[in-house]
Amino acid sequence: MGFRFQKRISILPGVRLNLSKSGASWSVGPRGASVNIGKRGIFGNVGIPGTGLSYRERLDKPEGRAYAPARPSAAASLPDRVVARMTGNKVVLLDPQDRPLDPELVPAAKRLMKDDLKVFLEDHAADRNTELQKLRFLHHDIPRTTGSVTAGNAGKPSREQFFDQESYMDALMRWRAEQANSGPDADALADALLVSLGALDWPAETNIALAVTGGRVLLDVDLPEIEDMPDATWKPVYTRLELVQKPMTKKDHGGFYLDHVCSILMRLAGHSFATSADIKTVALSAYTQRAATTGRVDDEYVATAEITRAQWAEVDLSGLGRIDPHQLLRCFGAKIETNTRGKLLVQTPLS
Repeated sequence: MGFRFQKRISILPGVRLNLSKSGASWSVGPRGASVNIGKRGIFGNVGIPGTGLSYRERLDKPEGRAYAPARPSAAASLPDRVVARMTGNKVVLLDPQDRPLDPELVPAAKRLMKDDLKVFLEDHAADRNTELQKLRFLHHDIPRTTGSVTAGNAGKPSREQFFDQESYMDALMRWRAEQANSGPDADALADALLVSLGALDWPAETNIALAVTGGRVLLDVDLPEIEDMPDATWKPVYTRLELVQKPMTKKDHGGFYLDHVCSILMRLAGHSFATSADIKTVALSAYTQRAATTGRVDDEYVATAEITRAQWAEVDLSGLGRIDPHQLLRCFGAKIETNTRGKLLVQTPLS
């Protein structure tokens, strides 16, 4: 319905030919009220005489725009069970015989399974992103208990060295007193740490050198390069039934790498303290290979931290999922800083 202007030519009394851009039509009736018949249908008109201004309403039943039916024959022929399987990055729809669904049936299956397919894609995207996020949560396996290390037997007297039992016991007691006064056995602690840290699973290549002096452990950590870190997250595309990777920005990628580095350092500190109560301090220096300002690819230290057992005792190991490793290390005085683009700055290693 609506108002419009048009030109009319009278042919016979009560009969007029209407001319407009859309074509010609016939009007029958007096000027104040008429019926218009044309290729667009039959309309009743109410006009204002002398102005050419009219108001009209369609009288016949409009045919409407023809829409393709929802393919009832295809929907009716869908199998009783359709299986969605992730193959590579795409969802493949299969019939009960594990064969790809007839392409003519796929649109109907997608309509019927719309909500289920959406959840299916989201679950697979979440699973893939969970694997990626594990690089941020390496520290979640830190033990809540502390082990013990048996001192080595270097220099320990043997019975065969003495003529009588009394002389042997006297020498043994002196040796044990010397062991107690000399503090923890550095070699035994180093061996225990190598076993403890070497048993950990690392998702990216991470190399560690260690030295033990008294109760202080010094760890020199060769980090994975930032180029080895994932630089995209997975997201579902529902219309294409596939998963695609969305690239991270450089700043987000740098933040992801920072989280990974801090998780490594916290994990190493936690497992070191858990190895033996004789370990009183853990000092960490972490470096990576990258192009320096001179253009040469060289080792650059990007993080350092020295943590005492007293500080570590303040950490609630029952709530590791609530701890941000970066904030915790900074609270302990760690040197881990980035520039505005998220690049880790150079630090002086500990000794």
